[in-house]
Amino acid sequence: MAEKEIVAVQEFLKLLEVGKKQYKDGLSIFPLHGATGSTYDYVILDEAIRQKVLIVTEIGSGTVPEISVLNKANKDVFIMDGQELIGAKQNRIVNISLVVPAESEIKIPVSCVEQGRWHHTSEHFHESEDISYANLRKTQKASVLRSVAVGGEFRADQGEVWDNIAYKMSVHGVASPTSAMSDIYKEEKTRISGYSDIFKIVKGQLGAVFCIGENIFGMDIFDKEETCNKLMPRIIKSYVMEILYGEKVDKQVKKEDIKQFLARVMESSFSVRKSPGAGMTVSITGKELGGTSLIARDTVIHTAVFNRPEQEHKEEEYSYMRNPVSRRDTNIIR
Repeated sequence: MAEKEIVAVQEFLKLLEVGKKQYKDGLSIFPLHGATGSTYDYVILDEAIRQKVLIVTEIGSGTVPEISVLNKANKDVFIMDGQELIGAKQNRIVNISLVVPAESEIKIPVSCVEQGRWHHTSEHFHESEDISYANLRKTQKASVLRSVAVGGEFRADQGEVWDNIAYKMSVHGVASPTSAMSDIYKEEKTRISGYSDIFKIVKGQLGAVFCIGENIFGMDIFDKEETCNKLMPRIIKSYVMEILYGEKVDKQVKKEDIKQFLARVMESSFSVRKSPGAGMTVSITGKELGGTSLIARDTVIHTAVFNRPEQEHKEEEYSYMRNPVSRRDTNIIR
């Protein structure tokens, strides 16, 4: 008998309906609609930090793959995977979607997205307007799934993250003194904003499937329209980042292809593991796709799945680099 969390995710996915496609310059976005009965009253990361009820800090003198989160509010706080936290000793992105329970302090798994800095610019981490751009988030998701399968930890391959950012900076022609992902977004802010009138959140939307050219790239789905309205614009920006350079291929994905992709997600293997915060994480692994779903307080809060999660040609993709990115032991407490 399937565990109740797996059944909950499958039932949630069954109810999804595909909306009208939005398209520009090779990027197709298909809105997703579904059951909107979630009454889970949580706060998202940014709101909690601005309200000064969520305090995010380094652990002791600092350790790259983990940071501390103190929730002083009487509500749970939802943090989406890929969200960036800036400041402290170096900027980080969150490895897995999670919930920080009300009035609690936990450690959360993160990855560094600013390789060239290891000193405080602020005592606490601050919220960012950005998340991992889509290709980095896909890479991070794949390595976290491998880590969970092998050792049960929500760790990402830090070397892959740094290499991915270095490659992105080369493609976009961005010079960053600390190799910070945020500098890529700063450089491309104007160009990204040019797509805001094309890709819009529609009424009743819970998520979306994203396609580049004729290939389905990934999808994100939330438990309620309110959360989608707050976080989907950042996810859209992360995909726009992927089409700013390169050949614009006009081949497009059809709605029927999206339905087949959702069917493949349903046919995947599901496994359950305790989340770093409240609730459980369901890993979703299938032929050429992989993702996770977060369940807390009997609610399927966030599901993120990427097509072809493994970077089979990663070495070829990064072969342009004359000087390989220097590695640091990411487990050393500094």
